[in-house]
Order: sequence, then C-alpha cells, then structure tokens
Amino acid sequence: MTAQVGVPRRVVDPHPDAARALGELWIAVTETGGAVDFVPGWDPAEIRDLAAATIDDVRSGALRMIVLGDPAAPDGTVFLARGSGIAAHRADVQRLMVRPELQGRGLGTVLLDAAVALGREMGVEMLTLGARGGTALPGFYAARGFVEYGRLPRGVRLAPDDARDVHLFVLPLTS
Repeated sequence: MTAQVGVPRRVVDPHPDAARALGELWIAVTETGGAVDFVPGWDPAEIRDLAAATIDDVRSGALRMIVLGDPAAPDGTVFLARGSGIAAHRADVQRLMVRPELQGRGLGTVLLDAAVALGREMGVEMLTLGARGGTALPGFYAARGFVEYGRLPRGVRLAPDDARDVHLFVLPLTS
C-alpha cells in the first residue's frame, strides 16, 4: 500500500532552497546505504555540490525533476535526462530517492510511475537506467516492468575491495 504523501509533482522552476533540500535528502539516503552515486561516510560537501549542479541542470532544462512532498523539503525525488542527437528518442531515469524513514511504503514505485508517465508525455520511446548490483534495486526495477539488457561488470567501486556490477535496464514506452 502506498503512503499518503501527496501526488508527485514536476519541478520546472526549483525553489531557492531546492539544492540544499536535495543535498540533505541525498546525504540521508546515502548514509542509510542508498545506491545513489555515493557510499556511507562520503564527504557531505561533495554530495551537496552535486545536488547544486543537479538543480542547476533542472533550471536549465537538461534534467526533469519529480518530487513527492514539499519541493523545499522533499520526501522523495527522481530525475529524467533526455538523450540528444541520435539518442533523443530515449531518456535516462536517474537518482530515484526516498527519505529513509519513508522507505518500504511504495513511494519509490509512485516516483517511478511518475517518471514513466513523464517519459510518455515527453514522447520518448524508452526509458533506461542503471542499478547497483548487490542491492535489491535490480529486482525492484524488474518487478516494475524494466528489462535487464546487460551488465557493466565491476562498474562501480564502493571500496578498494568492493566493486559491483551495474545492471542496465530498459522500459519500452511504445509498442
């Protein structure tokens, strides 16, 4: 059952505190083991810097942002990056995050469904994404219709002795 946190909203003009809020969400997710570009103990300043760059990409239109809850203090978020040139027919789902205390309530599915709907509205033919191996994420995406089409062996290194595959997924949006 999905928690009642509200309807996912698209953010076109991020709130002035959006970078700070995204950074805090990203740090919280990372510190509880979330697979979103970093590992627990990572320098929070680096995460905040990437959050600010991500919000700049939303402002420029390079990324599409969807949030659950207050955009200035989101409960969850996901991004879509449309391809360009010969890849303009697809978009990449990026950084799906849900506040740790709200995980396990279906909010990730709500955000992913909103990303799929946005992809259709954008007119893309497919969505792609990568999921860190050694986590529940590959199963999460497969259970929601994404098809694994390959793996990048040892594609992310979490520690000197811990490299994980990146599972590559696609979801066709047209038949």
